[in-house]
Amino acid sequence: MVVSVSTVLLHYKRPEIQEALAAFSKNREIVGSFKGEGFAKRPDVLTYPRDVLELVKQGVTSFHASEELWSDPLALSPDLKPHELMALRTGWDLVLDVDCPFWLLAKTTAWLIIKSLQELGVKSVSCKFSGNKGFHIGVPFAAFPKSVGGKDVREVFPEGPRKIAEFLVNYMSSKHTSVDGEVVSFGNSVHIPLLRIEEETKKSREEITLKICSSCGKKISPKKAVEEKFMFSCESCGFEEETPSYGLKNCSRCNFPVEAKSLAKPLCDCGSSKYNLKFNPLSVIEVDTILIASRHLFRMPYSLHEKSGLVTIPIDVNHVLDFEKSEASPDKVKVIGSFLQVVPDSVGECNVLFREAFDFKPNVEDDVVKDLEKKNFDSMQSAAPVDLFPPCIHNILKGLKDGRKRSLFTLVNFLTCCGWDYDDIEKLLVEWNKKNGEPLREVNIKGQVRYHKANKKKVLPPNCSSNMYYKDLQVCTPDGICPKIKNPVSYTRRKSFILQKQAEGELKKAGGQTGPRLTEEQKATRKAFRDKLKAEKKDIEDDDE
Repeated sequence: MVVSVSTVLLHYKRPEIQEALAAFSKNREIVGSFKGEGFAKRPDVLTYPRDVLELVKQGVTSFHASEELWSDPLALSPDLKPHELMALRTGWDLVLDVDCPFWLLAKTTAWLIIKSLQELGVKSVSCKFSGNKGFHIGVPFAAFPKSVGGKDVREVFPEGPRKIAEFLVNYMSSKHTSVDGEVVSFGNSVHIPLLRIEEETKKSREEITLKICSSCGKKISPKKAVEEKFMFSCESCGFEEETPSYGLKNCSRCNFPVEAKSLAKPLCDCGSSKYNLKFNPLSVIEVDTILIASRHLFRMPYSLHEKSGLVTIPIDVNHVLDFEKSEASPDKVKVIGSFLQVVPDSVGECNVLFREAFDFKPNVEDDVVKDLEKKNFDSMQSAAPVDLFPPCIHNILKGLKDGRKRSLFTLVNFLTCCGWDYDDIEKLLVEWNKKNGEPLREVNIKGQVRYHKANKKKVLPPNCSSNMYYKDLQVCTPDGICPKIKNPVSYTRRKSFILQKQAEGELKKAGGQTGPRLTEEQKATRKAFRDKLKAEKKDIEDDDE
C-alpha cells in the first residue's frame, strides 16, 4: 500500500468527505477494502457520515459501491437466486471503466466516449478519475428509458451495459478516430504519432492497427496483410521489371503506357489489395465490460486508491483532456460536484443510445463472431482433462501479471465449452487466482461463474487469430497442433482425437480390440441382423436357380 495510515485518517476525518461518501451510497451496496488486499464482510451500507470514520478505524482504506440500485442492500446474499436478486433491484447505473497505460490515450478515450454519448443525446454524462490510471464514465439510471425491446430496463443487467459499451467503442472508433500517414487523429483536437503509441504501450504497429480493404470495407486478415510487390510487363516490347508501386507508367524501353500488376495474391477476398490503415483502440485500451456482473463494484467518488495514494474525484466532462493526476492528491482535493448526477429534465434521454446499442451487431466477418453465431455448436459432453488443454490455456493457468480480467473471461468460456461443471470451474479459478501477481477480487470470479450458470450459454473463447488476442496476453506458445486449429476448444478436441487414434493403433498392434466393447444385447442385435442378411441372400440364390 502506497498511501500511509496517517493520510488515510486525515482524508476520511474531513466532514465533507464523509458526507459525500454517505450521500453517494444511497440505495447501493457499500463494501470497504483493507489496503486493497481484501474486502470487508458483505453486504454493508453507509447510513450516516460518521459510519465512514468508524469503518476506517477498523482498517478500511477505500470504499466501493455497486452499480446496481437496491430496495434493501442488506438483504443481498450470494445464495439468492436470479429472480430473488431481480426483486431487490430497483435499477442500475451505466459505469464504464476505461484503463490504459498511456495517460494521454486514456484521457483521449474518456473524452471521446463522453463526446459520443453527448452526440447520441445524453446530457447526464459524468466522469471521474479512477484514482490510478483511468477514468469512470457514468450515466444515471434516471436517464434511461422505461423499457427496451418490450422488457423492463431494470431487468437488462448485465447484458444492457455490455451492449452499450460494445456499441460505444465501435461508434467512437469508426466516427472519431482516423489514421493519416504516421499520425492517429482523435476528433479534431488530439493527434498522436503512431510511433509514440507503440513506444508508450510497448506494442507493434501490427498490433495497434487494422488494415481495412478500401474496396469492400472488410478487415484484412493479419496473415494476408504482407508487403506487396508489383510487376511491370510491357505488352508492346515484352520488357519486364519489378516496381514498388502499382499504377500506370511508361515503358522505359519503348515508352508504351502499361499498368503495373500485383505479383502477390489479393490481400482481400474481394480481389483488392488496396487498404486503409485504422487504429484499433481495444488493442491498447481496456474498457472493462467483461466483468460487469450482478453485485459488481466500483471505487466510490472521494475514496482513496491504495496503490497510487490518490483520490478518485469527479471531473468536469468539458475538461477531461486538461486533467492531471496531481489534482487528485489528498491534500489538494476539494468536494465539488459528484458522480452520476442527474441533469434536470433528463428522464428517458437515453432512448437513442439504447436503440442504437441494442440494434448494433458486430462485424460478422470476424472469425470469433462467426463461431459465436453458429447455432449448431456443441460443447463436449464430459469434462476434458487438463492434459488436453492448449499451450495458451496452460500458460494462463500458471498465473499472470497483466490481462487477468480478459483471461478470466477466456477461461470460463473455454472450460464451459470443454464440458466442465460450474463447481469445478470455480475451484480451478480460485486456485489460478492465487498464482496471479495481483489476485482478482473473489466476487469477480464468482460473478462470472454465476452469470454463465444463470444464462446456460456455451460461448467459445476468442479465436487464435482474433486481433492477436493471445499474443497480446503473452501466452501464445504454439505447438504442432496449433497451426491446424482456429480456437482453443478445437485444440482440445483435436488432441483428444489424436490420442484416441494413437491408443487404438497401439492396441491393434498388440492384437487387442479397438473401440468400446459391445454389450450382450448389442451382440444379439448384430447377430440377428447378420442372420437376416444371410437368409435374404439365400432366397435370392434359390430364385436364380
